[in-house]
Amino acid sequence: MKHSKTNLIFLIGALGALAGCGGDDTAATPPPTATVGAGGGGAGGTGGVVGAGGAGGAGGEGGSGEAGAAGAPIPQIFADIAVDANRDGLVNPDDPQDQDAEDEWTDKHGASFLANIDDDDDDGVRDVDDDIVNGPEDEADLARALLKASPDAPDGATGLFTVDERAAKNVRIWKRAEDGSWVPFAGSVGVCKGASDCDFIQEAAATTEELRAGLELAIEGRSFRLSLAESAWAGSVQMTWSLFDVEGNPLATEGNPEAADKATMRVAPWVLFGNLDAFDHVKSDSVYSPLVKGVKTAAQKAGIKPTTYKNWNDRWTQDFYQTGWTTIPAPDGAIHGMRIGNARPWGRENGDQYLPYTWLQKNYLAPDKGILKVYKKANTGDTFDSHGNHDLIPPYTNGDEKYPLGRILIGSAILKETKDFYNAQQVQGPYLPVKTSWLVVGHIDEVASFVPAQTPRGWKMLIASNTRARNMFEQLEKEGFGEQPMFVGKKFYNDKDALVDAEISVSETLKRADIMQWSQEAQVEIDDIRETIQEAVGLSDDEIIEVPFLTEAIGKGKVAWQPGTVNALVMGDHIAMADPFGPVIEGADHFKKDLEERLGTAMNKLGSEGQGLVVHWVDDWTGYHINLGEVHCATNPEGPPPAKLWWTVVR
Repeated sequence: MKHSKTNLIFLIGALGALAGCGGDDTAATPPPTATVGAGGGGAGGTGGVVGAGGAGGAGGEGGSGEAGAAGAPIPQIFADIAVDANRDGLVNPDDPQDQDAEDEWTDKHGASFLANIDDDDDDGVRDVDDDIVNGPEDEADLARALLKASPDAPDGATGLFTVDERAAKNVRIWKRAEDGSWVPFAGSVGVCKGASDCDFIQEAAATTEELRAGLELAIEGRSFRLSLAESAWAGSVQMTWSLFDVEGNPLATEGNPEAADKATMRVAPWVLFGNLDAFDHVKSDSVYSPLVKGVKTAAQKAGIKPTTYKNWNDRWTQDFYQTGWTTIPAPDGAIHGMRIGNARPWGRENGDQYLPYTWLQKNYLAPDKGILKVYKKANTGDTFDSHGNHDLIPPYTNGDEKYPLGRILIGSAILKETKDFYNAQQVQGPYLPVKTSWLVVGHIDEVASFVPAQTPRGWKMLIASNTRARNMFEQLEKEGFGEQPMFVGKKFYNDKDALVDAEISVSETLKRADIMQWSQEAQVEIDDIRETIQEAVGLSDDEIIEVPFLTEAIGKGKVAWQPGTVNALVMGDHIAMADPFGPVIEGADHFKKDLEERLGTAMNKLGSEGQGLVVHWVDDWTGYHINLGEVHCATNPEGPPPAKLWWTVVR
């Protein structure tokens, strides 16, 4: 519903019942100290301070107007929008830092609001998809703005609040009613599936009583910014507040000759979690008990809670959704936000009931846990759009290139709308693409991973290495261990999809001309990926650790023949890797020993203290390895939104 200014002025009388905030409507001047904070009652007085994302507080004391030349108070008639432009989590109309830069957004100042896509009343519906404010927890997710009171506004004066049309379709703006409740005011209204089919109010009227009392507004986004294209919503909302006299003329004063004020707010971005983030939870399927046991042990040692699910037909937990976060500033230097699960566009069977988004609605959506889908059409894309093909290079600086929140790393052939979404967040992009189309599954996590290190950069990269694996086998044969077997007691699928014994000796492995050829071909592709990342980041050779395993071909693609140990779950100073079931030499698995020495000691300065990572070996062979994936593919970690000030690093 788009309303014109003329129609709204005639409709003002009908809106009187919704007038006013909870402060003193009769105060001679705006109260200077009223506060609205989380968990309080009615709205504060309109000249006061509003805690961003908080519920109502108490109204403030009235003040006195300045005296004019003749000793009479100067009439308080002006249009004034106040937002949290200085990012202290408060909206203070009397703070120049909130007022002077309210109409622009930079890395230094500008107010933000959340895409309110969690479910604070836990009814299975995202809060932005119904038509109410769902209690105090939902109220806390709404960013605030104040339309400051003009207590001397003349009888019949009116106000007009407008937002730009693109924003009106993508945000909802509520106003605080006299009883403390929230009622729709501007932007998207009612229940709808998305911005394209939402009714919206671009222009909203305010009564004389509301002008005199002022209005407290609350803003939420229907979605994140989805694209940088000129035709797409830019993720911001431009708000204008105008005053008119009883005849509809601008109510101009010497101090406010335009009888209007403007402010801009921006939707907070979605930010991807990376290996170096602090996790508190890791999820996996319950289908293969050895993996569940191994991940549980590793997670608990890392101080992280492991959980499993049984109600879904996809064991590849990393792949069907990815985890991220979003935040806005809160008072006292804190942040306020939520975790966000981003769904893959396709399911493993036809029908909406098999879409990952459907599973997330039933099993992930909750208070402070939102869900998201950025694809344009369900059941589009392919394996490349699974989220094992989407990763995050940890924070780095390389010359003039700075990525304080890391940089998104993607493999081949991902849907355009997904890539557009990543870049549109403007905090971890532009994404860095590498070629993964040579792999059967096609995921970057099959080749590379990142671990913490006590170095100036703070991390190192793990990279798959067929060359190192072959050299290790050749050295073992040279030392007389050629007959030593590996994969003992394990089975492979043969070319007829039948399970057969996998056991093979060191020398037999080296005689497999096909494995040696496929591994050599894979190494060429891996070297290209390594070079791309190394050049982009500025990594030195000693910041890259080679992780050995050989490769096989299935059809036209490649996949790990030995367990792909680089495809690992990193949890702080702990790393869970696929058990390689390698040749046992003098009582120790030779491939385990190699990785434990290079990852688990001070040799490469890994871990937060440089003393090495705690390496956990996980048996994923039957449930995952021979089904073309490993530990990282099978798990999905997440944590609380970190105290990272994304607003200072927007690109």
